[in-house]
Amino acid sequence: MFTLRQYLTTLADTHGLTRTLGEIEVCRDGKGRICYSAGNSAVVFRIRCEGRVRSLRCYMHHPRHLAEIYGEKLLPQELFIYTSPAGGVWVDVVLSDWIEGVTLHEAVAAAAETGDTARLRRFAAAFDRMAAALTADDWAHGDLKPENIVADNRGRLHLIDFDAMFLPAFAGRHSPELGTAAFQHPARTVRDFDASLDDYPAALISTALHALALDPTLYARYSEADGLLFTPQKIGTDAALCEVLALFERRGLAAQYRIARLLRSPSLRLPGLPQLLALAAETTETDERTGPEETKNAVNTATTGTTGSGETAGSTGPKRAMGAEETAGGNSGSADGPTGAPADGSAEAPAGDSAESTTGAPTEDPTDGAVAEAAELFVENGLWGYRTPEQVVVPPLYDCGFDFTEGLAAVRLGATWHYIDGAGRTRISCPGCEAVKPFRNGRAPVVRGGRRLEIDREGREFDI
Repeated sequence: MFTLRQYLTTLADTHGLTRTLGEIEVCRDGKGRICYSAGNSAVVFRIRCEGRVRSLRCYMHHPRHLAEIYGEKLLPQELFIYTSPAGGVWVDVVLSDWIEGVTLHEAVAAAAETGDTARLRRFAAAFDRMAAALTADDWAHGDLKPENIVADNRGRLHLIDFDAMFLPAFAGRHSPELGTAAFQHPARTVRDFDASLDDYPAALISTALHALALDPTLYARYSEADGLLFTPQKIGTDAALCEVLALFERRGLAAQYRIARLLRSPSLRLPGLPQLLALAAETTETDERTGPEETKNAVNTATTGTTGSGETAGSTGPKRAMGAEETAGGNSGSADGPTGAPADGSAEAPAGDSAESTTGAPTEDPTDGAVAEAAELFVENGLWGYRTPEQVVVPPLYDCGFDFTEGLAAVRLGATWHYIDGAGRTRISCPGCEAVKPFRNGRAPVVRGGRRLEIDREGREFDI
C-alpha cells in the first residue's frame, strides 16, 4: 500500500527512477503544481515521455488482473517509489495516451448551468451510442460513471479507469470492487461479476442526460442526489425519477421512458437495454437534425379553448442497428483501457428548422404513408409496436395502441396518449386525455375531462 504523498515526493524529481522509459517529465500547471488526478486506488499523472504527452497510472492499492486488463500498457516494476528517505521499492504502472478535455461530469454540469440543451442532447446521443455497444459486448467496464468518461477535443467519448473491468476470462470469480454506489444497482455484490455490470449505470446515466436535455433546471433542483439526479438506494421512491418519468411520458419519448422504467428493476441485468439505448440515440439525433417539435402538436390541457398548447412532442424512431461511434462536446484523462481508441464519431448536423411548420400540417417523410398503411400492431413482452411482413417499423414500446389511419396511429405511453407517424415519430401529444380514437377525414375524437372533442392533425381542438 502506497500513499499519494509518496508518489508526489517521488515524481518531484524523476531522474533515474524508471527501468525502461528513460527520462520522463511530470507536467505542471501554471503555478508549478504537479498535474494529477487521484481516485480510491490509483493516481494518474500527466507526463511527457519521448516527446509525447502521456498518462502514468500509479497504484496506491494494487488491483487484481492488471495484466489481463491492460496488456502491454502495464509496465511491471517500472517506477521506483520512495517509501522512506533512505529507500523504496519498484512498482507497476500503466502507461497510456493522454486525452485532452474534461470529464463528462464536468461537461454536463457546465451545460446544465448555462441551459445549453443542444449540447446536452449531443451528450445524451453520444453516450447512448457508446453504452449501446458496451452493454451488448461480452465485457464490462465495472465502474461506469460520468467521472470515468472523457470527451476528447473532437467530441468523442472515451472510457477511462478499467481497474474493475470484467472480461470473459474472469467468469466465476468475485468482483475486485463494487464500483461507485451512486451509479450502481443497490443490490450489487461481489458475486455479481459478469458482462451485465454496466447495464444499470448505463440506464441511469442515459436517463439523466435525456432529462437534462429537456429540463436543465433538474441539475440544480436535484443536486443533493448521490448520483447524477438520482439516488439508486432510494430509486423506488426517488422524486427525481418520478418527475423524469412523467416528463418522458408527456413528451412521448418512448425509448427514454422504457430505459427510465428499468431503473426500478430488481435485477442488475436489463434485457433489451442495448436496443433501447441505440433507439434513444437515433431519435435524439433526429431531433437534433430537424429541430425539436413545436407547440402546435399538443392537445390543449386547459378546460377551455380550441387550440393546441405548449407541449413539445418528442420522437420514437424505428429500430436500427447499433452504432459504435460516440460524438459529443469537449472533455480529459487517459486512454488507459483496452478500448482507449474508440471509433470516430460522425459529425453532428446543426439543428435546423423544425420538421413541421408552426401553422401547417407536419412534413411527412415520403415513405411514411406507405409504411403506415402496411404496418400492423403486434405485442411483445406486454408492449405494443408495429411491423410489416418484412420488418419491425415501430418497436414494441407502448402500453396500447390503434391501427394506423391517415398516416397516424394513436398509442398510449403510461397514462398519456400520443399520435405517431409511420416512422414512429410523435406528432401529436394528448396529455390529460382519458380516451382517443383514430383519425377519420382529418379529425380524431378525444375525451378530456369528460368532454368529447375532436382534434385535427395540428392538435387543435374542436367542440363536437
